[in-house]
Amino acid sequence: MFSTKGDGTLTFYTGCKVDENWVRESGIDFSNREQIFEWFRKEFGTWNETWQELFMSEDSSFVVRPQYHYPLDQKWETLPNLTTLGDAAHRMPPYAGEGVNMAMQDAYELAECLTSNKYDTVQDALSHYENQMLKRASEITRVTLDNTVLMHEPKAIEKLMKMFNGD
Repeated sequence: MFSTKGDGTLTFYTGCKVDENWVRESGIDFSNREQIFEWFRKEFGTWNETWQELFMSEDSSFVVRPQYHYPLDQKWETLPNLTTLGDAAHRMPPYAGEGVNMAMQDAYELAECLTSNKYDTVQDALSHYENQMLKRASEITRVTLDNTVLMHEPKAIEKLMKMFNGD
């Protein structure tokens, strides 16, 4: 997945199915570009040469992050004057491409609740928002986790292409 930053740089995310402690246990010094490139060549050496050039560039930098998600049944007690939205409210891997959409929907629904005359207190408005958001987040997290499994299966590319073609 690519995204463009405000300064014109590109960010690319890739995921690997590894143990949670892989970064620490891999033996790779992630401040050593040659070790990173060696690992990349080993793991992604069959990718098109364009990718090889991109990642082997001296302008590339790498940040390794584990991908976590909140439980599908996440709940909390609503506070009288504080709530969360976006990734803070529903952390999940990027494999459904819904993070920004979820955050924008959160902001819209929160604003609707806070400006509505339906609720007696701010806490009641926040509670309604949180309950709706948590239901929505659970559904999207489930899709994301299903996609995570799909994208790390053998022959994932073929399966994705079939999915995109409606098969």
